[in-house]
Amino acid sequence: MKYRRYYFNFTVIFFIIIFLTNKIFPQDSSGLNFFKDINISAYVDAYYSYDSDKKNTLKLFSTYSPYRDQFKLNIAQVSFKYNPENSNIRGIFTLQYGDIPDLNWKPTTQYSYIQEANLGYSPFKNLWLDAGFFQCHVGAEGLPKDDYFTSIAMISVEEPNLQSGIRITYDFSEKFTVALHILNGFGLYEDNNKDKTIGLQFIYKYNPDLTFSFNNLMGNEMPSGTEFKYLTLNNVFINATLSKKLELLMNFDIGSQEKSKRTDSLSAAYMYGGFIAARYKFSKSFSASIRGEYYQDLDGIFTGIVANNMGLKSNAVTLGVEYKPVENAYLRFEYTYLRLDDALKVFYDNTNIRHEATVSMGFMY
Repeated sequence: MKYRRYYFNFTVIFFIIIFLTNKIFPQDSSGLNFFKDINISAYVDAYYSYDSDKKNTLKLFSTYSPYRDQFKLNIAQVSFKYNPENSNIRGIFTLQYGDIPDLNWKPTTQYSYIQEANLGYSPFKNLWLDAGFFQCHVGAEGLPKDDYFTSIAMISVEEPNLQSGIRITYDFSEKFTVALHILNGFGLYEDNNKDKTIGLQFIYKYNPDLTFSFNNLMGNEMPSGTEFKYLTLNNVFINATLSKKLELLMNFDIGSQEKSKRTDSLSAAYMYGGFIAARYKFSKSFSASIRGEYYQDLDGIFTGIVANNMGLKSNAVTLGVEYKPVENAYLRFEYTYLRLDDALKVFYDNTNIRHEATVSMGFMY
């Protein structure tokens, strides 16, 4: 653990020194022309979370703002991106620390401090070959800085966050892009069996205000030495700007795994769910958002068994307001009403309902 921390600190200091050296010394005398095309960015999100379930410090079904009744750090990250104009080489390296990588990356990889690290080559126009560690291409919600809310919907909790392998991307036009992902596994950097996972992505930008995206993952995700079970996850989301003030985001998932239905072990089990979210901008500084969601995974192929020999079935409503004192910073307040199936009384006082509130602050550079 200490070794990883020292490695993280050393890497950050190393790149800061490169950045400062590149700024202080003239490019033609220092020989650092390459580094002038590296863009350095940083992001920090901190939060305080409260909810009505008091069983444990760590909240159930929560991987963003996961600790209750404490001031905590969701994420602190620094990115180094190389993508100069008219170049056939690109790359990105992002280091991270905080509760989000600790709960989403650390359980599945020893490289939890690396959010993404990949290098790309374009052999000819519109085609890119990228290899390395990536953020997962499935799902409409990502880090808080890119979303309406700091919290994420239940369907997003169960979607993978990371992946490793090769990505082949081709732009058929300015509107239509297709990508093929050949990966080690579902939400993994290191493979857990000898099989590879395939992912597809189709992005269609009808116009600057309307984007459709289809994303999926397909493969055997069972550990080596266990029975082969083919898993699929299909995701569709639509991002629409309806006016200068109103934005809409819709996300729907359906997944299945063969030989996994609990009442009939020879049949496939299914998961499905989604959410609809809207954000209204009163001004450049103030906005309000709402998200309604539904999720069902009764056989626990993604969530595991929750209680009473069944997986998860839930619905929720989230309300939020955001204040942006400047373009690259935000202050948010959110409230979520989460209701599970009547058979899933897993919260405090033997209830199936949880109320939660979160205050978060974020800054991007």
